[in-house]
Amino acid sequence: MNKKKIPLVLGILSMNLLLMSTSAVSAAIAAIAKSFPKEPISKVQMIGSIPQFGQLIATVIFSYLAFKLTRKNLGLLAVAFVGVAGLLPVFYTSSLNLILACMIFVDFGTGLISNVAPVLLQANFDGEERATAMGWSVGANNIGMMVFTALGGALGATDWHNLFWIYALTIVIFLMVFFLVPQDVKLAKQGNNKSEKTNFKSIIGSLDKHVYLILIISFVLSLCMMIFMTNQSIVLAGKGKGTAYVAMVTAVGNIGGIIAAVLIKYIRKITKTNTIAWGFVAFVLSFVLVLFTNNIVLHVLGNMFSGVGIVLVNATIPYELSVLTNEKEFTVAIAMNTFVSSVAGMFAPMIISLFHVSAGEESFVAGAILAAAVFVILIISRFGKKIEKIGEAEGTV
Repeated sequence: MNKKKIPLVLGILSMNLLLMSTSAVSAAIAAIAKSFPKEPISKVQMIGSIPQFGQLIATVIFSYLAFKLTRKNLGLLAVAFVGVAGLLPVFYTSSLNLILACMIFVDFGTGLISNVAPVLLQANFDGEERATAMGWSVGANNIGMMVFTALGGALGATDWHNLFWIYALTIVIFLMVFFLVPQDVKLAKQGNNKSEKTNFKSIIGSLDKHVYLILIISFVLSLCMMIFMTNQSIVLAGKGKGTAYVAMVTAVGNIGGIIAAVLIKYIRKITKTNTIAWGFVAFVLSFVLVLFTNNIVLHVLGNMFSGVGIVLVNATIPYELSVLTNEKEFTVAIAMNTFVSSVAGMFAPMIISLFHVSAGEESFVAGAILAAAVFVILIISRFGKKIEKIGEAEGTV
């Protein structure tokens, strides 16, 4: 990547550090519950789940906001939402309802970030530079989760109220975006052709059919991710492993995603147009290693493969969407992709139960079979190669 663009990519990806910030707050649920003894524990647990509602709202209105604000200003607005909503519980801690409302607004901000960051990358980078930057963005998610969880744990060790001071980091991130990301123009003002399709309905109708196929892949990816995340503790409990063990192998396993993100440029040279397909192979290995072994090294390796799979697929999907669309179409396509992923993540347990698959080992087997099936379909159909040919014809690669 051109060295002159490093500050730009740092400015954009600094926002991604916030995407997993609510995981730090979720770790304090037990302590928060003690401060609200009259509230049902199920309501306190909503601190970990209710933020998804804010993300869904952000995704629904993102396309509208993207045509009303510049992409940089939208990013600054998103960071501001996360910072203000995240810091409020430091000063107003006597109401659980307020904390829950703040968590919704925090994820409203992160929902905007998850959409605007790839749009900024699409607008400022081309070809392999774009693919590399999008790979780094997924790695930034993992780094952010590790940093926020570690700092949040340290700050909230004596008093959970102090945990929310981690959102003071948004001040640094706001300044990075402000100074490192150049101002752009509103999408609505781009182009001089008055007949150009700019309304949401027209853009939806003009999208290439492969965009919708990618959305299906994204849905399956989220399904595999949630199957792994929500069933690993059950599988390992069956092997006599406790909560601390699961937390440790999961945390160390995050390194796999970070390494894959850093090396994405070189990995793509090997996987070429089949990067998404090999990402699903990594998921198969993650399920198999955790389910069929009882060794800490292999369990960590299984979690590392899960991270690798997430990076390979989640980094390539935005890139391929950018190949299939122009700037205005991409804004809508990425919002649709985020929405589909959120829905799949929220309803994964219900979807699995529809097929009468029980939690734990059966779900892991189902996840491995699903990931393997997607790999076979992508290889046989030469899906990645077809998208590359479309990009070459359109001049977008």
